[in-house]
Amino acid sequence: MPSFLDKTAHGFTLLEALVVMALLGTLMALAAPGLTGVRQKHQMQSQAEQLQSSLMLARSEALRRQQRVTVCVRGEREDCATSGTWAQGWVMFVDGNDNALREPEEKVLQAHAALPSFLSLQGNARVDRYVSYGPGGRSQSKSGAFQAGTLTLCGSGQAVVWQVVINAVGKPRLEKAERSALSNC
Repeated sequence: MPSFLDKTAHGFTLLEALVVMALLGTLMALAAPGLTGVRQKHQMQSQAEQLQSSLMLARSEALRRQQRVTVCVRGEREDCATSGTWAQGWVMFVDGNDNALREPEEKVLQAHAALPSFLSLQGNARVDRYVSYGPGGRSQSKSGAFQAGTLTLCGSGQAVVWQVVINAVGKPRLEKAERSALSNC
């Protein structure tokens, strides 16, 4: 039976524990830069899903309210920007006068902050400033014509991009694409 004074007790000395901790710290420092790309990849997917979710909410709100609901590029405060890209964020509002620009009296339903600086988000010509849904839930331009298009989310150093594709009836869907296949990133 071992006693407390037994010289054959097993364990680590303080010096051994400190050496192991120093080695683990060094290995973690070497691994951290590799994790940045993974974190950015997940942030990029999350932002694409949030945009799709905002568009789906705008569509359902237009149906529920039987009124036009617009999602536009966010400007200062919670109005629609006249320049810039979707990376500035977006604003969803009840578009009472059907002009795809938020007036002070028009109710904001949702506002999304600017995207992280490593991301860019741009729409093609049909959806470069706004996406608007009429009372029937269809996407439509200011003139009332159907509005379809693609919003492309790119990340610096990322090989994959996310696209939110809005079809002719206004339903948004997410697609993953290779960056090399696209010219707008």
